[in-house]
Amino acid sequence: MQTGRHHGASCPASARFLALCFLTPGLLGLCLPAWAPPARAQGCDAALLSRAQAAYQQMGGFEAGFKQEDREPSGRVSGAGGRIAYRKPGQMRWDYAAPNPQQVITDGATVWLYDPLLENVTVQPLGALAEGTPLKFLLGAGNLAADFTCRAPTLAAPGDGLTYLELVPKTRIPTLAFIQLGVRRGDAGLEAFRMVDSQGAQRTVRLLDLKPRTAFPAGHFTFKIAPGMEVITK
Repeated sequence: MQTGRHHGASCPASARFLALCFLTPGLLGLCLPAWAPPARAQGCDAALLSRAQAAYQQMGGFEAGFKQEDREPSGRVSGAGGRIAYRKPGQMRWDYAAPNPQQVITDGATVWLYDPLLENVTVQPLGALAEGTPLKFLLGAGNLAADFTCRAPTLAAPGDGLTYLELVPKTRIPTLAFIQLGVRRGDAGLEAFRMVDSQGAQRTVRLLDLKPRTAFPAGHFTFKIAPGMEVITK
């Protein structure tokens, strides 16, 4: 029999991706360099930012692998990885394979955060959850220039050949200091993104072997709650 439970400010580890806890330590894999000022003074590349926005919005959907790394201020590093699928408008699915299987799925209205080890699913409306966050852009609804202020990078690029655009949210989010988007300069395609919280914790996600795709199996962006599964509502 399903159970409903309401949680307040805290959230389970499996729910950190989409809840605002997603923007706290343990944030989206790549080995991050230590905090450092940019190698040379430079401003925001507004033209590249505009191209990156257009390139992402032109995609009707995609599927890719992803590699995630979390770096805490203490220096502790942990990683994860799996598959991501996206279909416009607003549908997204993250299947974590390592180190622990987890799923984060949204159909554009509801978010399901499933932890098979705990045998529970956290269910909450997408609503304002994405407002002013990187998630809004990833779901194809955000406008980078409207939602963020672009500035010269304050975190050194990892030397992976990408150009990193550093963005500060215009709407204050207590747990988020800024994000960086790693894009190819040639076609402005997104390949990586970083989030840095107010305590200096970093999460970086790299998209691997991204392929455009809009046809997915029926029900791919919904979650079917099994009988007897614990359901946590927020």
